[in-house]
Amino acid sequence: MQRGRYTKIFFRMVKIALVLLLGIIVLFIIEQRRAHDEVGEVLSAYLSDEIQHDVHDWGSGAGVHIILQREAQVPIKLRGRWAMLFDSQPRFPEAALATRVSFVVRNVFATHIQAELRLPKGVDSVVVNQSQLKNDRPGNSLPRHFNNSFGYIAVSQPGFNSSKTEAIFYIDHFCGLCGGGGYILMRKIDGVWRVADQHSTWVS
Repeated sequence: MQRGRYTKIFFRMVKIALVLLLGIIVLFIIEQRRAHDEVGEVLSAYLSDEIQHDVHDWGSGAGVHIILQREAQVPIKLRGRWAMLFDSQPRFPEAALATRVSFVVRNVFATHIQAELRLPKGVDSVVVNQSQLKNDRPGNSLPRHFNNSFGYIAVSQPGFNSSKTEAIFYIDHFCGLCGGGGYILMRKIDGVWRVADQHSTWVS
């Protein structure tokens, strides 16, 4: 009798878990399609702004190269994608709940970054696999050894609010012996994406 009761509870919990998983999968697919076109705009705006801040290091914007990791990034301090469900860092108090939910849903499964970057004149970009970045060495075809390299960037999928005027994403920037990572909150004001807030998670 008792054993039969536990069996029913077990199967009920399995059904609930499957329904929740199916719901997350459906939301994931919807979010990927809904925000597909805006990803390039958000990343282009952020990277262009970062390049403008660092352009004095090169003396000119000409010949600057950016390497973008193809695989969407998971925050380094987290042990897996599902841990993002419990991560408090991207919970910007001023951000809409829809933006935070979209960020988690869009990153709960592994994906590739598919974005057309529109960068300042004289700046180009290349998208490479994570395995190529890890195995890069002299003689490899990667442009890591170019002069004026901005380093390589690994970003998560951005999450958006319902009107796609607010976005949250995670980014790691590796530039040789230095680097850093953190969460970025951006807002679209008068048609232009701008950084509204950010949380740094690591610096070296």
